[in-house]
Amino acid sequence: MPDLRPFRALRFHPPAGDLSKLLAPPYDVIAPQQAGSLRELHRTNSVHLVLPEGEVPERYELAARTLGDWIESGILELDPEPTVTVYRQSFSESEGTVTRHALFVALELSPFGEGEVLPHERTHSGPKRDRLALTLATRTQLSPVFLTTRDEDGELLSALRAVTRDSDPDYRAATADGITHAVWKIADPDTCERLCQAAGGGPLLIADGHHRYETALEVRRQIGANVPAAGKVLACVVSGEDPGLRIQPTHRVLMGPPPGATGEGWIERLRESFTLHPIANRHAGPDALAAEAERTGSPVLVTAEGAWRLQPEPKVASDAGLDQHDLAIPSVVLDRLVVEAIVGLDADAAAHAGRLVYVRDPEEAISAAGTPGAAFLLPAVNPAAVWTVTGLGRRLPPKSTYYEPKIPSGLLFRPLDGPEAEA
Repeated sequence: MPDLRPFRALRFHPPAGDLSKLLAPPYDVIAPQQAGSLRELHRTNSVHLVLPEGEVPERYELAARTLGDWIESGILELDPEPTVTVYRQSFSESEGTVTRHALFVALELSPFGEGEVLPHERTHSGPKRDRLALTLATRTQLSPVFLTTRDEDGELLSALRAVTRDSDPDYRAATADGITHAVWKIADPDTCERLCQAAGGGPLLIADGHHRYETALEVRRQIGANVPAAGKVLACVVSGEDPGLRIQPTHRVLMGPPPGATGEGWIERLRESFTLHPIANRHAGPDALAAEAERTGSPVLVTAEGAWRLQPEPKVASDAGLDQHDLAIPSVVLDRLVVEAIVGLDADAAAHAGRLVYVRDPEEAISAAGTPGAAFLLPAVNPAAVWTVTGLGRRLPPKSTYYEPKIPSGLLFRPLDGPEAEA
């Protein structure tokens, strides 16, 4: 079973400023313009640590100096004793306010394949190099790995709700994305143990932060013999039974025409592997087309010629090695039958070459495709399908899932050096 422990967290000291102005989204979803806005929002916004300015390697050295300055000046302070942290996010949807509960802990690292921590997506190589350099420079885990546990009996969810119901939070914040944040520091050993056992009662699935987890494994390999704290990683665990756990799709755009295409371009090539069902209203807006993908559970192809729902040909799918579990996840189908079979590259190489682009907004995806390209609007992946595939030891293509809301950076950090780093 996963080994979860309390630890001495490094946190923003309340006099350092309003926590609402110090939090930042995870580094990999911060657009350049947003990064600039966050830097201007407050001089100690956590973006200065997780996404430092400048070129390589100077930006990593800058992050390390900034972190050291903040600790020396008292902007950041260590908890006096090991704690776990209960965290509640509240956000608005059409049906009203939704809450999600989570637990921050130190998780003992274990290699993939041992069944304790399950990856569900393949990763790109570039972000891992970046996060490794940043972690080694700062000697601190700056952002958590976001994990879920099945929690079929609801033990973790009930325990977290009890904490937030029975006491006032230590900190509150409200960020520009409309999310409110509340934090409870828990130092009582019995409560810490009960929460850790509830969160670690079964395998943990990485929802977001595959690069961070793989980076932590590499940090342990490089310095773990002399730095015991490198054997654990900063983790945030959410119950799979939490009604606030959401998965959204990330759409695909293939730039330019397919290799060797003539005439109708993408339509011609895709008919070799798919039945294309024309969408009655071919000029439907992006949101309507995305809703069609969600309603049918199938990718929707959008080109300059119109829009179609894609259905893979059974024999083609079988010849490509796709089984019923693969066919339940559209990103797997597109990865195998389109990116690899038509473009001739794997997802990492296609993205690196600029042929494959990932876009969250359907309108942006269609716009990015332009006249020669093709946008593929995907439905959200069913959480049960993710657990099934990972249980079989498989990984989905990069950016198959987008769990939201994201866990922000800046709620707390986990240092690797010194006795204070020991859990």
